[in-house]
Amino acid sequence: MKERFMRYIFVLEEQTIGKIAAGEVVDRPASVVKELIENSIDAGSTHVIVEVGNGGRDYIRITDDGCGISEGDDVAVAFEKHATSKIKGIEDLTALRTLGFRGEALPSIAAVSRIELSTRHESEEVGTYLKVDGGVIKERRRITRGGGTTIEVKSLFYNLPARIGTLKSKSTELRHIVEVCINYAVIYPEIKFELVHDQNPIISTVGTGKMLDAIVNTYGSSVAKELIKLKEPDSPQHQHVATISGYISKPALSYGTKKHLFTYVNRRFVRSEVMEKAIKRGYASLLPKHAYPFAVISLSIDPGEINVNIHPKKHEISFYHANDVFQFITNAVATTLRHADLIPEVVVQREEGIEAGAVDFFGTPKAKKAAINVQTSFQKDIKEDEFTEEESGGGCLDIRSAPLYQVLDSYIIAQSEEDDVIMIDQHAAAERINYEKLIEKYGGRIDKQTLLRPYMPDLSPHQLYLLRENENVLREMGFDIERLGDDSYVIRAIPVVFHGMIGEEEMTEVITRLVEERGKKEERIKVLFSTAACKASIKAGEKLSYEYMREIVERLKIAKIPFTCPHGRPTMIRLSKKEIEKRFKRR
Repeated sequence: MKERFMRYIFVLEEQTIGKIAAGEVVDRPASVVKELIENSIDAGSTHVIVEVGNGGRDYIRITDDGCGISEGDDVAVAFEKHATSKIKGIEDLTALRTLGFRGEALPSIAAVSRIELSTRHESEEVGTYLKVDGGVIKERRRITRGGGTTIEVKSLFYNLPARIGTLKSKSTELRHIVEVCINYAVIYPEIKFELVHDQNPIISTVGTGKMLDAIVNTYGSSVAKELIKLKEPDSPQHQHVATISGYISKPALSYGTKKHLFTYVNRRFVRSEVMEKAIKRGYASLLPKHAYPFAVISLSIDPGEINVNIHPKKHEISFYHANDVFQFITNAVATTLRHADLIPEVVVQREEGIEAGAVDFFGTPKAKKAAINVQTSFQKDIKEDEFTEEESGGGCLDIRSAPLYQVLDSYIIAQSEEDDVIMIDQHAAAERINYEKLIEKYGGRIDKQTLLRPYMPDLSPHQLYLLRENENVLREMGFDIERLGDDSYVIRAIPVVFHGMIGEEEMTEVITRLVEERGKKEERIKVLFSTAACKASIKAGEKLSYEYMREIVERLKIAKIPFTCPHGRPTMIRLSKKEIEKRFKRR
């Protein structure tokens, strides 16, 4: 008889435990940079220098002018697991004001590298040098040095060959390090940050304490010119939730991914779906469905209202009252955009070259944006985010009603009170006007219009499948639809907003768009209204009478959101008098 296979539970060796823990905190050179920068910030530093070699593979050296570590037991204890100066008990997590708190960073880094540390506490005459190899202290002695700390990490993952193989190219690892440094440089503008790679300067901020200066230092002036300083929300019921600061971009500067959304909670960089969706919601229809702004949002909230103890990397966070935070941020973004001049300006490019996010003199875009599926809420557009008459386009747009010209049978040329040239896209402007007419007339109500003759659409197998799966959705949208057998449908009524606007050949296209929209009912209603507005609008390539051009301009001036069509495309661009005079060498 065979012996039964026995399972045994073993207690792992300390060295193995250390390496496993290191895998949670340190997975690439950028992780080391992040943890050490956080220690420097918590130490009260005003100047942090990050030096890396070969994308961080060869060495990572961080020098700061913080308070330093005392010569006594603190230096050695700092490399013991869960040794921290940030908290003393579990109750301290509800009042956390520091970036680090787990006591895992230094021991985790030390477990998979060779470290040299030199430090002097601000209250002591001499400093301490420590050499640590694989988590074991090999050398310790007194040294003479200035205040602060220098820590150098070499041979990362030297004792974990398999982990070395997971590292990417030098450029990829450097890119992640750059992102980490920028994340902290922007939210701590009072600290001067420097990043040097293979002895070549990469980043250098001025440390003035102004966030916009840090953004200019890291992203360039072309991005900074498109930013608006964030305002507190104007809704009284949301003001008690937290305080908010930062910058958001005008709709003219947008991207196809969330990569340029920088969200911070109590000055800690986090990835928060709640915050990211709130930012997007705040723009409502000012951005296309697949576009995201550049935004730096800093939220200051009671530490007892959040949970940062979710993951060792501390990037994840949860809000105990997430809906309040969502509404607060949405309202702040919407309030900021209400009070801003959002007409995109065409900038003449000079010898310094095309900068990110800009267009050349003739409006040619310099980069294509990839698409990601996000949709804003129709109800937010027409209710919470609706502009008041005092804050509408009538207060922001200074476009004169005369003279007006049409060029390329698609654009209206007007002039502002400041003598800037305004070019209006006639179709996009008419779309915005018609969209707001439909909102005013119907609100969120969907009325049906019975067809004089029922329509049987010619459907492909894929379209047939979509209709079969979404019959109830279409009925909610105002379509009276009935299945005939297994491979055909008959439509007896359509939403009244489409009456007289679309023919039978366009109906299938509209139905397909609606069933492919996977958002909430309110979002599908928005698609319905924006599609109807598009169908009802003057098209590009059509000649306009002077009276019709004036009507478009006058109606656009009183539109609640005049700067974009319902799909997020700009309705107009501005060419300033200053830029025109520069172009003709008058300046």
